[in-house]
Amino acid sequence: MNHFDQLKHIFYQNIEKECFGTSKEKAYFHSLSVCHLCQKIALERHLNIQIASIMGLFHDYSQFINHTSFHHAKISSEMTHQLLLETDMDEEDIVIIVNAIAKHSNKDCIDDDYSELLKDADVLAQYLAEPDIIFDKHSQERLKKYLPK
Repeated sequence: MNHFDQLKHIFYQNIEKECFGTSKEKAYFHSLSVCHLCQKIALERHLNIQIASIMGLFHDYSQFINHTSFHHAKISSEMTHQLLLETDMDEEDIVIIVNAIAKHSNKDCIDDDYSELLKDADVLAQYLAEPDIIFDKHSQERLKKYLPK
């Protein structure tokens, strides 16, 4: 079993245990949407698909497990870091994942390639789920990259 499959199993188990009703639905729908968009964008940008998949799946993890969005990027990063330490994943890959998750809410900043990938996928997933969503100017700029001219 690869790292993504192993971690996906843990994600599913914990969402089943901690989430109910619409919270569970959002946890699955948004997390898997961001995960799949991360995979697609990683292919386009020639980045590691497994790293992209893991960070996409876990980017809002604490929001669903702890039932609050308060500091969710930082806390999701810390929670994911603990899960990743239980695998034999390379430390360099772990750092990429936890940094991208920690930075994903800062849509106004330009960061490393993986952080940018996650920010773009998160904005795009939100837009696809709710096309009438009102974004701030930074998220609007990110979204423009993916909309027809």
